[in-house]
Amino acid sequence: MYDDFSTFKEEVKGRIDIADVIGEYVELKKRGSATIGLCPFHNEKTPSFNVNRAGQFYYCFGCGKGGDVISFLMDITGMSFLEAIEQLTERAGLEMPRKESFSPGAKEDTDRIIAANLTAAEYFHLSLSSEEGKAGMDYLLGRGLTPETIRSFRLGFAPEDSAGLIAFARKKTVQPEALEAAGLLVPSKYGGPSYNRFGGRVIFPIIDQAARIIGFGGRILAGEGAKYVNSPESPVYHKSRVLFGLYQAKAAIKKLRTAVVVEGYMDVISLHQAGITHAIASSGTSFTTEQGRIIARLARSALLLFDGDSAGLSAAVRGVDNLLATDLSIGVVVLPEGHDPDSYVREYGAEALQKYLEHPLDIWEFKLQALKRDAADVKDKIKLAGEIADSISLIPDELKRDIYINDLSFKIGVDRDSMRKAVDGRIKKRAGRKESGEGEQSSQLMGTVRQRELLAAVIHYPDLSRRLMEELGSKPFGHPAMKAVADIIFHRLVEGLDVSPSALMNVVENREAQQLIASAAMIKVDRETAEKYIADHLSPYDEPEIRSKIEELRRRLESEKDTKKREALKVQLIRYQSLYQKLKNN
Repeated sequence: MYDDFSTFKEEVKGRIDIADVIGEYVELKKRGSATIGLCPFHNEKTPSFNVNRAGQFYYCFGCGKGGDVISFLMDITGMSFLEAIEQLTERAGLEMPRKESFSPGAKEDTDRIIAANLTAAEYFHLSLSSEEGKAGMDYLLGRGLTPETIRSFRLGFAPEDSAGLIAFARKKTVQPEALEAAGLLVPSKYGGPSYNRFGGRVIFPIIDQAARIIGFGGRILAGEGAKYVNSPESPVYHKSRVLFGLYQAKAAIKKLRTAVVVEGYMDVISLHQAGITHAIASSGTSFTTEQGRIIARLARSALLLFDGDSAGLSAAVRGVDNLLATDLSIGVVVLPEGHDPDSYVREYGAEALQKYLEHPLDIWEFKLQALKRDAADVKDKIKLAGEIADSISLIPDELKRDIYINDLSFKIGVDRDSMRKAVDGRIKKRAGRKESGEGEQSSQLMGTVRQRELLAAVIHYPDLSRRLMEELGSKPFGHPAMKAVADIIFHRLVEGLDVSPSALMNVVENREAQQLIASAAMIKVDRETAEKYIADHLSPYDEPEIRSKIEELRRRLESEKDTKKREALKVQLIRYQSLYQKLKNN
């Protein structure tokens, strides 16, 4: 049915509105003919993220991210290319062509691991209802969970022996090697059979926003060992990017524009069962930048719900600094002593807990209360001021930073100017680290504005670019990615193929090249201006005319007696010699 995979991709994208897909992750608004929103890939206050419905691509003027609907899904969810295509194919109501037609060879690691996790989750869930899994079912029912909740979160039980899992997986054509790659089986150090990492534990599948089972958490029921064990890092599971319960909570978070963040798996599940369906867990008390950005894509605020007897609240509140960097509004709720969210909602109900959630403590007040307890003398006070300066420096909005500098320096009892200097110093230090790692690449891209304008002219008016193609090819494009894109455009022009942004992104695999296409396509250029861009780039390459002009200027210079006219001729000669030298260099 399809000549190649590019044709199939174009068919899929043609049936999907990119704004509908992106709108599930980003709050988009119509502004004139544009569809815009706050970029999900960097922190910003003013929307610079544009979605072009007609061209089926997106581009952020703030950070330069751009691409098509496939690359967006890959970036926002961490999916592999094949997984993104499969999800979009299902959404478009199409069927995937046989994979062997396009991607011969073994399946990618990510596909093997996802298949292994899906199979294991089915096995664990079935085991929960078996005689062997009775202890797991008793535990979950004893914690107040209903059969409906157990099914909704796909909870399960892992028998001690790995033989059952291996046999079940083989029936599903999943081999033991795939179970090992997923971290479900752990090879024996002594040459014996692999053992079940989660043996004897209640299983909590970890599901990402794309409904993929990417890993597991397991709670021990008896015997020795860690209370909780998680899947190891893998191509699909990165703990720093995971929020447990997000798949189930996503719709409620988007609707309410807030997320309730708790610490444990059971806390999330109990709150959802009680109707508080915008609850998620951080998988620990220390947040990462990636987790903060995930929440910020869906919500405007986050409520941190801590246990009443949480050990180390000071450490916990230090761990939320990466949320400050997202510009989320953050509140903190501490439950009465002796309770966690799970026990509190089971004993007192959702309505009582909701009253707590309606009156959170501001994150800064909570930080001061928690950290001041440790500030007994001058040395501790200096340390406290430094920690507050660290936190303030993460706030992206300058006005908000200034307000917190004034307010918190007063509350701590330190000089306001000293606090401002401390904050500014931390910002500069962090910016310096970024520049040392990214400066070269950024300057390289910033130096190609004129080339992007030419690329825009070529993309918008391919009929005008034929002379450029015939005489110069990709010579005017010094940047390697631009040169590659220009070569593709000219090749497709010769073949009579589509050179729209969507079609070009369909055939380029390099992400930087996709971003350049999106960047150029966003440049508004009329036909007259496009003609000028192309003519300006053609003229320096007209070698015979330049050589002739240089000879003429030299002759005139030799015969010219007037000093002012000689100077003017010299300026012209130098300019044409420079043009000629550029041509020779190219």
